[in-house]
Amino acid sequence: MELDLKDIIEAQQILDKVVHQRHNVTYSKIIEELKLALFVELGELANEVRSFKFWSIKNASEKKVILEEYVDGIHFIGSLSIAHDIKPKFILNDTISILNKKDLTIAFNRLFKSMEVLNTSSGIKEWFTNYLLLGYQLGFTYDEIHQAYFEKNQINFKRQEENY
Repeated sequence: MELDLKDIIEAQQILDKVVHQRHNVTYSKIIEELKLALFVELGELANEVRSFKFWSIKNASEKKVILEEYVDGIHFIGSLSIAHDIKPKFILNDTISILNKKDLTIAFNRLFKSMEVLNTSSGIKEWFTNYLLLGYQLGFTYDEIHQAYFEKNQINFKRQEENY
C-alpha cells in the first residue's frame, strides 16, 4: 500500500519554520537534536506499549495515549525527512498484522538498532517506513494516525505561542 504523507509533511514544515524562527535554528544546526528527540520519543512509545516489561502484569496504556506518543515520533522523523528533502510517499506491505508482545519488542529493538541510518536520505526513508509499519502493527489506521498528528500539531503550535 502506498501512503502519501504530503499534508503531514507540509504541516510539519510550517511548524518547523515557526520553531526555527523563534529559536534561531536551522535543520543543519539541529540534526543531532532531532535524532535524539526521535530516540527519546521511541522510548516513550515503547514505555506506553509495555511489550518489553516481562516483570509487570500491568497492561499497555490505552490506545489514545499510545497513539499520542506515536505521533510525537512522526513530528521528529518528519522534520528529519524535510531536512533531507525526502518525498512523502512510502510503500508498506499490504499484509500487515497486529503484533504480539514479543514481536512488538523485536520491532522496537530493530528501530532502536537502526537509528544510525538516520544520517542518510535513504536511511531516513527506510526508518520512516518501518516506523509507519510499527503504527499499523500497533493497530492504528492511517486515518487515526492522520487525525492524531494534526491534533498534536495544533498543540505544538500553541506551545510555541506560549513560549513552551
